[in-house]
Amino acid sequence: MHYINHINLCIRVILRQDMAYFDDQKNNTGALCTRLAVEASAVQGATGIRIGLLLQNFSSLGVGIILGFVYGWALTLMLLGFIPLIGIGEFLQSKLVSEFASKDKKALENAGKVTVEVIQNIRTVAQLTQAEHFGNEYAHLVEIP
Repeated sequence: MHYINHINLCIRVILRQDMAYFDDQKNNTGALCTRLAVEASAVQGATGIRIGLLLQNFSSLGVGIILGFVYGWALTLMLLGFIPLIGIGEFLQSKLVSEFASKDKKALENAGKVTVEVIQNIRTVAQLTQAEHFGNEYAHLVEIP
């Protein structure tokens, strides 16, 4: 239910903007549609799967530590020293993933702009035989750097 509320809130905020807001190239139809889709899926991921995985991982860690102390306390104490290293590695990995995700979001936003503009003006594109040009432009925009 929160997912739908977030989408409704985003749409209301967009609809309350001045006309000058939509004149800006970064706020055209394609960019706004892509932004809505990406933000809504991020909210859904944050409230659903991620929380479940986080709880599962912490409970597994806790049960593992308890079982380790029961069956081999000396080895468990030694291995507890590596938990901060694992945590630092996870932090660095999540930071890198979020940087790549922001680059992907920007690329998808630009590709969405081109897609919406071409679809809205499909007759003009077809009459000028520019479909291949815009197809190549789209492919270039979604290309992984």
